[in-house]
Amino acid sequence: MIELLIVFVFGLVFGSFITCASYRLPIDIDVIKKPSYCPSCQAKLGVRDLFPVFSWIFSGGKCRHCTAKISVRYPMIELATGVLFSFLYLRYGLSPQTFILAGMVVMLMIMIVADLEHFIIPDSVHVILLPLALLYHYVQGTLSPEILLGFGVMTALALLLHYGYSYLRGRTMLGFGDVKFFAVAGIWLSFSVIPVFLFLAGALGIVLGLIWRALGKGQVFPFGPALAIALFICIAYPQISNIMSFIK
Repeated sequence: MIELLIVFVFGLVFGSFITCASYRLPIDIDVIKKPSYCPSCQAKLGVRDLFPVFSWIFSGGKCRHCTAKISVRYPMIELATGVLFSFLYLRYGLSPQTFILAGMVVMLMIMIVADLEHFIIPDSVHVILLPLALLYHYVQGTLSPEILLGFGVMTALALLLHYGYSYLRGRTMLGFGDVKFFAVAGIWLSFSVIPVFLFLAGALGIVLGLIWRALGKGQVFPFGPALAIALFICIAYPQISNIMSFIK
């Protein structure tokens, strides 16, 4: 229980980083060197402003300098990351897989938030997910030329969807951020799991798209969150490939 609590707290801390990175990366603000600040009054935040979840609760969800409202997204992202880190610990223990997949979770969370708020998947997400995928395959003992096949198939499919849909319908179905993510996902996934990933991404995309439109966000919705969730499910539960036999 003590280890689980420590893992959860680390998840909260990384969740705080995610809130910062997902806000700054799409608008080209340095994530590491620039101190944390209030977006409303630009006041530099102190230590007591930066405790995950608790700072938001004790401040009443407002900046203590200018009383501007602080979005509930901050504690929600921190809590979600804590829960995901805890899930990985319960599933894999304190193993190399846990640390690698925790890194993947951080990148996927940044991707989800940035795409929902800015319709952008930062290139740094792809840059970090790529070596994490290779490291994961190395630890799993699955590092083989097959990952190049997955990379090629997913890249070709994404480009076909991007250019083909644009040609047929006159508008974009996948942005280049999504295309890059398809390519990186092809490295993470074994070739046999790619159909499951595509099925899950499509189903999640439909559900999230309907929710997006029901909330009055417009007809165009970000596809990145569906892709990120589908990839996490496929990696965390590789047995899900058995779903294909059920579908058939």
